[in-house]
Amino acid sequence: MPSQSQTLRLYTALLLHREDWAGQLLLHIGLNESGRELALASLAAGAAALFLEEDTRQLREANREGCLTFSVTTLDEALRALKNEIRQKRAITIGLAGSSAQWLAEMVERGVLPTAITASRPLTGAEETSLQTLQQWGTHPLHASSLIAINKASHNIEAPLATLQARIAEDTAATLQERRSKDDTLRAQLSKALPQSLQERWFETAPTLFPRSLNRAYWTEL
Repeated sequence: MPSQSQTLRLYTALLLHREDWAGQLLLHIGLNESGRELALASLAAGAAALFLEEDTRQLREANREGCLTFSVTTLDEALRALKNEIRQKRAITIGLAGSSAQWLAEMVERGVLPTAITASRPLTGAEETSLQTLQQWGTHPLHASSLIAINKASHNIEAPLATLQARIAEDTAATLQERRSKDDTLRAQLSKALPQSLQERWFETAPTLFPRSLNRAYWTEL
């Protein structure tokens, strides 16, 4: 499974970068472990996210781990689903199989404009060309410690975390029933270094993102 601590870190970074992701389109290239962690983080943050991946093994793994709402094989299918969820401001993660360069070129041709773009693997020249066009239209390139910088203009969304007087800890329970009880206890002792609403949302969504996990990552005071 993707790291729960890194998922929490990316989720926090997303919401510190942008307070409300509902109705926003996040475009990501790559569904390696870092990409799957971002997928879970984007679900927790409430974004509508499209993940491009050419490796069918990576797509299967992402589906198995619950990182994707579902996978499709055409951009038409992906856009139909995304438009509906964006309109209703609901979180969704869609994996699109096939050539990422082809899909990016088609997105440019059709005028699809994501709010932000991220990547977790090196880009090809054709991919970079399409992403440059999207940036010229107003899409923001983002990166973090586990995500690559698309270019020099990429914004490090984890930068605010460096100034926090807090750290991520993990608590382990013996059973799922105990996990729920311990979550209630942790929820009553939220870190003062981060917005309460951000942490509350994590405790609401984490059990659905990691339904069989006896661990819980959370922010704690130093």
